[in-house]
Amino acid sequence: MVFQSTWDDAAEETLRRWVAEGASSSVIADAMHRTRSAVSGKIARLKLKRPEGLSPMTKATTKQPPVVVLAPKPERKLAPVEAASAKPVPFLHAKSFHCRAVLDERGEDGLAMFCGARKRSGSSWCPKHHRLFVTYGRA
Repeated sequence: MVFQSTWDDAAEETLRRWVAEGASSSVIADAMHRTRSAVSGKIARLKLKRPEGLSPMTKATTKQPPVVVLAPKPERKLAPVEAASAKPVPFLHAKSFHCRAVLDERGEDGLAMFCGARKRSGSSWCPKHHRLFVTYGRA
């Protein structure tokens, strides 16, 4: 869309007519191929007033917003994470092949414990925890 940068007499007269009819700045801008800011600025510089009761701002405030009712989201309970068949490994002693599932228990040092089972290839978890944590398109 190409916008004009100058206001000639014909454009000012058209603007005065549209404002007198109570049109909003956006509607005028679209019809005259100008920006809303340019139209609003020109209305302010010409000190044009809209007729009583035809202000676009009062129209917008009388309109009630649509009521949107959202269904309640089902509450999802998380089961406690249990170790697979292997012995849990302290956080600081986990090796690259250990499952990274954090268990609900603490080690002697007070830090979290990892599952410790051998992890699945290409994953951070053992097969049991991979099924538990990874969802492919399931809700």
